[in-house]
Amino acid sequence: YHFRKFSNDGQFLICFSRNCQNLIVYRHSCLSYCSKGINCDNQDEFPIKGQKFEGHFSQLYSLNLACGSELICKDFFLVTDCNCYGIFATATTPDSDPPARRRAIPNIPSMEKITLYLVRLADGTIMDEKKFHNDFIHLAHNAGIFMYDDFVSILSVRYQSIHVLQIRKAGMFIDVQT
Repeated sequence: YHFRKFSNDGQFLICFSRNCQNLIVYRHSCLSYCSKGINCDNQDEFPIKGQKFEGHFSQLYSLNLACGSELICKDFFLVTDCNCYGIFATATTPDSDPPARRRAIPNIPSMEKITLYLVRLADGTIMDEKKFHNDFIHLAHNAGIFMYDDFVSILSVRYQSIHVLQIRKAGMFIDVQT
């Protein structure tokens, strides 16, 4: 697994499968342990369950987000202020010499398909998705996508535009302005 990070409220551990096709979410489960001995530094007394990952985390779900030539961008993850939804991205490998397109800036790499997913973190339901075709967005470390309150701004490098989306409480992306 690729361990990404905890959600802002610390409830969910966000991970990606080794092949970058699946989103895997864990919830922290508290391990209760009581020692009868006076010397609690002895590791032999610590239960074996507490020495394993499964003793501290339980898997909530595994969700297949990417298929075919798409991969999950393992360096991208945004969470809404209410901690209900996570935004994840999948993309194809960038083509460094893409064909010319109308209104596209020449000599800018292009990704055949970029998809943003709005996922309800509690149960893994994909609430909405937004697709960009033949575009280039800096996904690594959230460099090309910024979130403020319930607004998401996406910088399209290839088309020199900014897409502003709003995330509704019902779990939908709404186009506000480009």
